Amino acid sequence: MAWLLRNVVVTKLIDRPVFHRHLTVRRESPTMSEPDGASGETKKKSAKASKYQYGTLCPHVTMYGPSTVENLAPGKTMKWCTCGLSEKQPWCDGRHKSTGFKSMKWKVPDKPQTIYTICCCKHTKNPPYCDGTHVNLPALVEERQKNCANAHEQDMKMCTGCGWIPKW
Repeated sequence: MAWLLRNVVVTKLIDRPVFHRHLTVRRESPTMSEPDGASGETKKKSAKASKYQYGTLCPHVTMYGPSTVENLAPGKTMKWCTCGLSEKQPWCDGRHKSTGFKSMKWKVPDKPQTIYTICCCKHTKNPPYCDGTHVNLPALVEERQKNCANAHEQDMKMCTGCGWIPKW
């Protein structure tokens, strides 16, 4: 059985989809600063609300499924891609520059797991771990891109309103 997801062939082997990009990561829950209403005060906010952490910015869905990462060095700080543009998914390679996105730093725990399931749809509520949000995401992404008010042109990097990108 095979599916075609945005020019990516996905095959199903042993009851589990296998994607052309198979990587892995592990997360720490960092905090971010966010303005607090009209007063302009800054308050700390958990990065767990990654789907909304950039306000109106919408990330590109790299693939509708997680990456599996193994053998991470305990204590190492990693950068998880939040924009969906990186070619080193799920890791950041800096392609988010000029989009308004920033990578999410997290530290591999001192007592690591053997395998980590890392989100590649970029809509998880528990970054960078996969929480299964990708299951219902294809229809939402298609609808969001169809109703996007921004002009989508082939020479743009990405539409941060709906996550659309020119063909890879």
